[in-house]
Amino acid sequence: MELFLHIWTALEYFDLLNEWKLLSQWKKDRDLAGFFMQNFPWELAESISPQYEINFMAIREIKKKFWNNFFDKVSWIYYWSDNCEYLVPTKNEIEQAIEKFKEFNKNFPPHKVRTFVLVTPYLWDKMLERLDEVLDYLNQLKIKSPIEVVVNDFWTLNLINKKYKNLGICFGRLLHKQLKTPLVDTYWYDVHPSGELIKNKSKQEKEQLKKEIIKWQMKFYNSSEVWLELYKNFLNRFNVKNVAIDYMQNREELYKNEQWVWIDLYYPWALVFTWRLCDTSAIENEQRWKYAIDDICPRTCNRYDISYKVKTVWYKMIQRWNSGYRSELDLSSLKDEFIKNDNNRFVFSPFVPV
Repeated sequence: MELFLHIWTALEYFDLLNEWKLLSQWKKDRDLAGFFMQNFPWELAESISPQYEINFMAIREIKKKFWNNFFDKVSWIYYWSDNCEYLVPTKNEIEQAIEKFKEFNKNFPPHKVRTFVLVTPYLWDKMLERLDEVLDYLNQLKIKSPIEVVVNDFWTLNLINKKYKNLGICFGRLLHKQLKTPLVDTYWYDVHPSGELIKNKSKQEKEQLKKEIIKWQMKFYNSSEVWLELYKNFLNRFNVKNVAIDYMQNREELYKNEQWVWIDLYYPWALVFTWRLCDTSAIENEQRWKYAIDDICPRTCNRYDISYKVKTVWYKMIQRWNSGYRSELDLSSLKDEFIKNDNNRFVFSPFVPV
């Protein structure tokens, strides 16, 4: 399994990465935390956002599960966001990102050729032209590093497959359906059989019935579309070998070591929902909370967080822009056979990618 870093939409975070201040320095965690609090208090302060707390807890969990120097070999860089069409990058932004990527390769020479991966969202008509220009630029780019695109829209998938043959394709987590409702884990799979099922049943029989229902619930929660034969045929038609999955605790069977598909495993923020209405941008424009308007958004999410206090057991929930995320920390559900597969990818996003 290889390590990916997901850098989100502000180029300043590339600068932090190039200074190696984006990741933990093991025993210097306290100094690193002080640096973030001093320079990015609006983004990372725990009183504003749970991202600050989750980031450092996730880094420690990664080093506990794998090894202390796990971050010494960053194989791939994921860049940009998958949750909003208004976050589609401009050509100029990608040109600057490529320069930052080259700088990172120079400062931290890779153990093998490092790959640049552009993450794209779902799209409406407004942003199609902008993304087309970006894909054309990347397709013609003459660099040693291979380039891939994470697609979360069937138009993007079809466009790359037909027009931009030099770009690799990864199937994004918005297209790949996976059950992630927080209520499933909040109440720990407890069930209440219907009246007809428990009619004239003893207490022991009722408990046995609950166990049987939970067993089938767990089987359902541990499944995803990617294991369907129909899905496999579809991905093969478009030459897709990588599929993105959010890491979910207590769902070991989600991470099967299938030979025909490789997994890009997102950690520690799982995407729960996304839509066109946006509480975050409504801070500056009230209409965006009520209607799906087509005016270009000024990217309010780069300046504000909205966090929700939800009845949870061991995770945090946060909304950024039009999407909700839940934190996942405990990596004990990740099997050794998945980790030992060099084709699988561990996509670490220090903060919610917007």
